[in-house]
Amino acid sequence: MKVFCWDFDGTLTHSGSLWGGCVYDVLKSVAHCTDDICERVRESLWGNYPWDTPERDDGSCRGEAWWAHIEDLLIAGCIAHGLSPALARDAAARFRPTIKQPARYTLYEDALPTLRELRARGHKNVLLSNNYPDLEEVTDALGLSPCFDGMVISGMVGYNKPRGEIFELAKRKFPNTAYVMIGDNPVADILGGKKSGMETVLVHRGYSEHADHCFDDLKSVLSLSGP
Repeated sequence: MKVFCWDFDGTLTHSGSLWGGCVYDVLKSVAHCTDDICERVRESLWGNYPWDTPERDDGSCRGEAWWAHIEDLLIAGCIAHGLSPALARDAAARFRPTIKQPARYTLYEDALPTLRELRARGHKNVLLSNNYPDLEEVTDALGLSPCFDGMVISGMVGYNKPRGEIFELAKRKFPNTAYVMIGDNPVADILGGKKSGMETVLVHRGYSEHADHCFDDLKSVLSLSGP
């Protein structure tokens, strides 16, 4: 048996400019902001999401504290670019339900068949994602949740890939087992996974010398699972 650890956005799903698109949508909904203001607010968030500074993780930014951090960032960005505090708070309150809309996520066509086949072959799947703490609501809506034997989400545990702590939490699910990390981020997924002793697979991103395998699709992961 192997345990296959899966990144979410960009790996199992593709969403375009997910976070930036949600910023645009909430600002348009509360204040009919110009595209210029929307872009400035969006840019103000760059580099400030929890996964942008994993070296600062101490385990405390999780659950409702995680969302409070995101809302504070958005409120500050809105006020800095001319919105009133009331409108800024309104926009921040709308961000959480907006980004969790299932329609914003498109599954790669081979995602569900690959996950299901791995389990049929006797392996385990674990979702290992830098993401908001209530991601399972979206995986439920997309039909992904039944394919997983565990989930380790940065917004739930307070650590972001490539930090070793989040990988070790995943490895506790099934001790003394071979682990494979599949993702589209050469640093967070591949380097983080390798440092934690996992076999690594880069998907949808071409070639990386650091990955053990590089695949253009997800179904190719089945080649690592045996018959």
